Amino acid sequence: MIVVTGATGNVGRPLVRALAEAGERVTAVARRITEVPEGVRCCRPISSNPSRSGSRLRKRGICSC
Repeated sequence: MIVVTGATGNVGRPLVRALAEAGERVTAVARRITEVPEGVRCCRPISSNPSRSGSRLRKRGICSC
């Protein structure tokens, strides 16, 4: 599974679309998700503070850049 943070931004939106079209399992993370391709899982960030969210993701073994 690939997790895309900022999934509704200028880079995130086309990235989520391209990954979904390539058949990847994708989770889109964004504060406000309006629409995503079929089959894409959506969720809100763990925290509104990006540094805290990144720390929590790393503790779960998920890479955050």
